[in-house]
Amino acid sequence: MNTSRASHPLSSWLPAALAGLCATLIGLGIGRFSYVALLPLMIDARWASASGAAQIAAANLIGYLIGALMAHRLALKIGAPMAIRGAMAAILLSLLFCSINPGLGWLWFWRLVAGAAGGVLMITAAPAILSRVPVAVRGKAIGVVFSGIGCGIMLSGFAVPALGAAHLAAAWLVLAAFVAIALLYSWPKFRQPVATAPAPAAQARLMPRGALLALLCAYVLDAIGYLPHTVFWVEYLVHGLNKPLSTGGAFWAVFGAGAAVGPLLSGHAADRFGFRNTLIACFTLKAAAVALPLISTSMLALFASSFAVGALTPGMVAVASGRVIEIAGAAAHQRNWAMLTFVYAMLQAAAGYAMATLYAATHSFNLLFAIGAAALGLAAIISALGSGRRSGESAVRIT
Repeated sequence: MNTSRASHPLSSWLPAALAGLCATLIGLGIGRFSYVALLPLMIDARWASASGAAQIAAANLIGYLIGALMAHRLALKIGAPMAIRGAMAAILLSLLFCSINPGLGWLWFWRLVAGAAGGVLMITAAPAILSRVPVAVRGKAIGVVFSGIGCGIMLSGFAVPALGAAHLAAAWLVLAAFVAIALLYSWPKFRQPVATAPAPAAQARLMPRGALLALLCAYVLDAIGYLPHTVFWVEYLVHGLNKPLSTGGAFWAVFGAGAAVGPLLSGHAADRFGFRNTLIACFTLKAAAVALPLISTSMLALFASSFAVGALTPGMVAVASGRVIEIAGAAAHQRNWAMLTFVYAMLQAAAGYAMATLYAATHSFNLLFAIGAAALGLAAIISALGSGRRSGESAVRIT
């Protein structure tokens, strides 16, 4: 059945999608990734030593694992809207409390809280929004939701360096102000209960099979593939290619700009070509973008690699989340998305440690890019397995 654009005006789904955007902006764009810009300032301002700042960064990752583990059960117990509201409020509090520095333990704890809340938002926000969005525009809606990650990266990328180490407390407070604005908009959109949300699938299989298992295997490989850019990219530019620090910062901003528009583009493509085909294309393009520095280190190639990997990082998340609902249906979306996110977080932590160890032993950035590209290429092959759509839910395209 074909449905025209007029059947689904923006007013029918955009306000909800923008609330989801606010949730991912709060949970990941600011709650998690803003610390990339804050970390060197923490050291320069003597709020923490280099090892202490790294421990604070690790606290957020540990918290994210905890949040990913508890999110689905929490949403079942108190309702997804209440879980989302609580997580957004927790991140606001964490930023406010991080603006003071009683000691390392204090900052470590509140970054742990922010990580856990980010994990909850990552898992619960998209299913809560997509349950209220027509099938025909789910790709566009989920693209808007996950573009919040890139918007948060850009906001923190511009605001934090502008304030500098001399005004580190103010930097935390500015980030808290961004979160407060997003929270004020999104708070009334997440009402309890959501009348149209489907009930969770009570009899879902414990272990994924078929197309869902293929998606799980492919998606978690992205946790390896994107690490060279999200962990080592600025280090590679500055110390690997001897670029000035300002160039490294500029390319991180390019990464953030890509992350803001990537989910919108991938979501639009998913509505047009289907989530499965779009996922295959995203893995293939991302593999090429990660491998690009192996071929050329010209400024144009570095720009293209920064933007493309930035676009396809949250873009991949958006398409993978949509693919879950395409395979398993709306009722099982949150449960299966929680499983994918938790396994992804576990492999990301293990792969990050392994890559850091490998780099310390070899000092080879090219080896890291080669591993990342190979993982993504394998993911593209695996994601081609399985049927395109769930038989119980017909696809509706906008023409």
